Amino acid sequence: MLMAVNVGNTRISVGFFDDDNSSVKYAFEISTDPSKTVDEYFLTIKLIAAERGVDLREADGGIVSSVVPQLTATICETVSRFCSKEPLVVGPGVKTGFPIKIDSPAELGGDMVANAAAVVSVMKQKNDMRATVIVDVGSVTTVSAINARGEYVGCSIMPGVQMSLEALHGKTALLPNVSYLSQTKAIGKNSQEAVLSGVMLGHAIMIDGFVTKFAKEMKAEAFSCVITGEYAKHVIPLCRSAFEYERELTLKGLYFIYQRSKETKV
Repeated sequence: MLMAVNVGNTRISVGFFDDDNSSVKYAFEISTDPSKTVDEYFLTIKLIAAERGVDLREADGGIVSSVVPQLTATICETVSRFCSKEPLVVGPGVKTGFPIKIDSPAELGGDMVANAAAVVSVMKQKNDMRATVIVDVGSVTTVSAINARGEYVGCSIMPGVQMSLEALHGKTALLPNVSYLSQTKAIGKNSQEAVLSGVMLGHAIMIDGFVTKFAKEMKAEAFSCVITGEYAKHVIPLCRSAFEYERELTLKGLYFIYQRSKETKV
């Protein structure tokens, strides 16, 4: 059984896969906390896994992607305790299964690499290569472009939903501290509605704009849109673009990268 871990800025996703199946068998999330030790992460994962019925004795391989450098070594050591060997870490030199056509491929975050790996791998399996725009609505919102040859050709990175809400409250004297609530009207009748309109509807409009712009720059008459991330379900109803929602997209990408790494070692 493969143990896949994606370390994000606010959440750590943990998933388990059977060796021959790219569908997530078990998955859960824990908070990202750089102050925690290996023992604390080990115990937390062990307790949650036990509650979910995961037999961690079956874990015989691990893979980690991380956008929090100060936590990477801690999480890798944690995973190695479960798998009894060092996990594969997504980074320079790892076989992803697709070309990364940007100025410095090493700069691309492991989560974005994994998202692209999942999309390209599935397209290859279906023999249906097409330009694809991938949106990840998490701590930050990222929009990635995959061309019809299955090449990663670039991205856009912007403040995420929660980050935007916190910035409006923290950097202004009068705007309220707004927690996420649904918002479908553009014209807010009070401060809370106005902030939610600007952040939630503004986010959706921005995403739609990037999808259109990306497709135009890739000269793609036909293209797909895939979305994932913590706030994806809240943003999708506000968008015009037709998205395919993949909740575990990043974890699935880690599975495909790990399998490809095993194949190249044979």
